[in-house]
Amino acid sequence: MDKIYRWVVRERDLKRIEELKVKYHLDGIVAQILSSRGVKGVEEFLMPSLDRLIPPFKLKGVKEAKGLIEKHIKEDSLITIYGDYDVDGITSTSLLYLALKELGAKVDYYIPERLSEGYGINEEALEKIAYEGAKLVITVDCGITALKEVEKAKKMGLDVIITDHHSIPEEIPEADVVINPHLPGAYPFPELAGVGVAFKLAQALIGEQAFEFLDLVALGTVADIVPLIGENRVIVKEGLKRLNNTANLGLKALIEIAGIAGLQLDEYHIGFIIAPRLNAAGRLKSAKAAVRLLITSDEKEAQDIAKYLNEENLKRQAIENTILREAIEKIEKEGLKDDKVIVLWQEGWHPGVIGIVSSKITEMYKRPSILIGLSGEEGKGSGRSVEGFNIYKALNYCKDLLVKYGGHEMAGGLTIQKENLKLFKDKINEYADRFVKEIDLVPALKIDAVVKKDKVDLEIAKKIQQLKPFGVGNPKPLLLFEGLTIDKIFDIKDGKHTKILAKKDEMVYELLIFNSSSPGLKISEGDVIDAVGTLEISHWNGIESAIVNVKDIRVRFPLFAYYKNLSKSLIYKEDSKLRNESELRANIVDRRGIEDKKRYVLNLLRSPRKTLILINTEIEFRTLIKYLKEEKFYNFSVSAGYCEQENLILFSPLTLEKCDFYEDIVIYDIPFGRKVFYDALSIGNKRVHLVFNKKDLYKNLKVFNEILPTREDFIKIYKFIEEGNKFFFKGHLNPELNLNPVKFAICLEAMKETGLINVEERDNIVMLSKGFVPEKVNLKEADILQKFIEAKKEFLDFVKFAFKPNFREVLK
Repeated sequence: MDKIYRWVVRERDLKRIEELKVKYHLDGIVAQILSSRGVKGVEEFLMPSLDRLIPPFKLKGVKEAKGLIEKHIKEDSLITIYGDYDVDGITSTSLLYLALKELGAKVDYYIPERLSEGYGINEEALEKIAYEGAKLVITVDCGITALKEVEKAKKMGLDVIITDHHSIPEEIPEADVVINPHLPGAYPFPELAGVGVAFKLAQALIGEQAFEFLDLVALGTVADIVPLIGENRVIVKEGLKRLNNTANLGLKALIEIAGIAGLQLDEYHIGFIIAPRLNAAGRLKSAKAAVRLLITSDEKEAQDIAKYLNEENLKRQAIENTILREAIEKIEKEGLKDDKVIVLWQEGWHPGVIGIVSSKITEMYKRPSILIGLSGEEGKGSGRSVEGFNIYKALNYCKDLLVKYGGHEMAGGLTIQKENLKLFKDKINEYADRFVKEIDLVPALKIDAVVKKDKVDLEIAKKIQQLKPFGVGNPKPLLLFEGLTIDKIFDIKDGKHTKILAKKDEMVYELLIFNSSSPGLKISEGDVIDAVGTLEISHWNGIESAIVNVKDIRVRFPLFAYYKNLSKSLIYKEDSKLRNESELRANIVDRRGIEDKKRYVLNLLRSPRKTLILINTEIEFRTLIKYLKEEKFYNFSVSAGYCEQENLILFSPLTLEKCDFYEDIVIYDIPFGRKVFYDALSIGNKRVHLVFNKKDLYKNLKVFNEILPTREDFIKIYKFIEEGNKFFFKGHLNPELNLNPVKFAICLEAMKETGLINVEERDNIVMLSKGFVPEKVNLKEADILQKFIEAKKEFLDFVKFAFKPNFREVLK
C-alpha cells in the first residue's frame, strides 16, 4: 500500500457520547460517529421522513414563481425550461417538465450542448426559444450569473424565472423571479442541488404529487455531490425508496440495461452506474436524449434511448481510458508527479471527458491536476483539487493567461491560448509553492470512531448502515482498529487484492485491502497493526458477514508506548528525591538479589491483596508474562499508564504519584530514574517489595543501546532522504529503515537541531527534506543526545546506591 495518508481522529465529546448511548439506545461506535460529526438533530438524522421536508413556500421567490407560471398556463403560453447537460440539469429539466404537464401546461425544454455552447444561458439559444414562440423561460441548475442574457431575454419580451443553486455573484440578473437558496435569508437549508430547487417549485405547483418524482430528485442530488445532510438526506432517503420501485419508464429501462435490476439500489448505484450513463450523452454529444428518456411514456422509446446511452457510456469509457493512459505516460516521462499542481495538455483530448480523467489523476497522485484538450490554437481545460488547495483562487491568480475560467474550491474549468500553456503551468505552481506546503497536500483519513475494546461485528455493521445515505457531508464512517494481531494473510484474485484475518481479544476481523498485494504491504503473520477502514457487510455466497474495507494499514513497533514513556522520562525528568526520612512512609520489604523473583511475584499475585508490579525493561516484561502463562495464571492486566485493576503489571510508567488502590507494590527491576522509585517509597501504609538484582543492570543498558542513535543510524536516514523518501509515520515501523521509532525520533530531533534536515509534522506523519549546512556538523553536540548521555550517566550513579547493603543509604 504505497499511498500516504494523514490519520486525523475527529474530536469526540465523551460526555456527549454517553448521552447519545442512553437517550437514543445507541451502540458506542455509532454514538462516537454521531458525536465526532457534530450531529445535532439526532432524531431527524436517524429517522429522515417526508414530514421533515421544509414547506416549499419558505424558499424565497417560490410564491411569485408559482403565480407567474399559473398565469402563463392560463394564457396557454409556451413555457420553455432551460436546463444543463449534467445529471443535475437533466433531472431538474425532466422533473419540472413532468410537473408542468400535470397542470396541462404547454411546455418545451432546451439543453445547451457542452462542446458548441458550453454551460449556462446563451443569447443565440434565447433567440431560438423566442422564435419558437415561448413566452416564459424557467432556468434550472443555471442562470444566476446570466446578467446580459437575461437582459436580452427581457428585451425580446420573454418572462424569466431563474432557479439555481450555485454561488451568488456580486450582481444577479434582473429576472422576473430569482430562486436560489444561497440568497441571503432565502431558505433555512441552502445546500439543495439544482434539482432540489426545482423540486421545491414543483411542490408549490402540484403539492404532494411532486413526491412521485423523488426518484429523479434523489438521482440529481447524489450525482451533483451536494452534502447529504438536512433536507437532502430526506430527499435521497425517500427518493431511493421510489427508485427501487420506480414507475419512470426511462429509469426502468436504464436500470435494466445497466444490469442492476433486482438489486437493492442505493447511492452507490446512482453515483457509479446510473449517473454516468445519463452524463455520457452530454459529454460526447447532446444531453437532450437523456431528458427524453426520463419524460417518455413510450416503453419502446425508453428502451431504445437507454440502449443508446449505454453505448455512449462505453464510448466515453474508452475515450477516458485512452486519455488516462496518455496522461500517466506524460507524468512519468516528464517527471511531473512531484509538481504541486499537475498540468497536462494534448491535441485532441475530448473536453467532455478530461474532467473525469483529472479526477482520477488527482486520486492517483494525491495532488491537484488540470487537463487541457487542444483544438488548434485554443485549449479547454478541466481541473480537480484536493482538500486545502482552492483551485478557483489558483486560476484567479493566473487570470492574465486565461481566456476565461470558473469553478469553485475543488473543481475548475478554463479556456486558454496554446501559446500560454507553459507560462500557465509555471504560474499555477508558483501559486501553489507560495500558499501551500507539500505536507498539506497529503490527503487525510478523517476517523470517526476508534475501536479499542468495543465488539465490532455484523450487528454493528448493520447499525452503521442505518446512517445511510452516505456521500459528501455524511461519508461512510471511517473506523480506526488499534492493536490487531495478524493471524493469516491470503492473496486473492491472483494477488491483486489481499485478505487478512486479524485478532484482538476474542474478536476475529476480516480485513480486505483492494489493489494491494501482500508483498507490497510488507506485513507478516504475527505483526501487530493499526488499520483504518469502513465496516461493511459482505454477502459472499449468500452469507452475511462483517468485513473491514481497509483504506490504510500500518505495522506497530512492538511496545512503542513503553519506549515513548521511557524517552520522556529520561529527557523530561523531574528533580525527585526524598527530602528527609519522614517521607519514607512505605513498609519496605527488601528482597534485592532474590534467586527466583518470578515465583515470588506469582505468589503475591495469587494472594487476595491488590498487587502492582513495576517493570522497566522489555526483556524482563516478556520473561515475566511468559512465565505467568506457563504457570496458567491469567488474572492480571498490563498497561503502560496507571489504572486500577486487581493485579496490574505496569510497564515503564512516567510517574507513580497516586497509588492508593494497591496494597502491595513490587519494584521488579531497576528503574531508569529516581522519580518512580521515590514515588513508590513515599506511598503510606503500603508494602513495597524490592526484588531487583545486579544482573538487571545489563538489561537496562541494553535498552539505552536500543534508543541511543549511532553514526550508522544517522547515515542510513540521511541517505534514505537523499533517495527521495519524504514521508514517515509516527509510532509505526518504516520497513525500509527498520529503526525503533523512538530512536528514529531522536535522530530526527538531532538532525533538525543541527540543520541537516527540515522536519514538518501533521497528525500521524512526518515530512523530511534535506537542510543546508555550510560546514560539517557534530551530531553528538545536539541537545537531545546530550540529554540522553546525561540520563545514562545519572542512571549509573543511581545504580551505585540502589545496591548498597544498608538500604537507608539508598535514600540519601
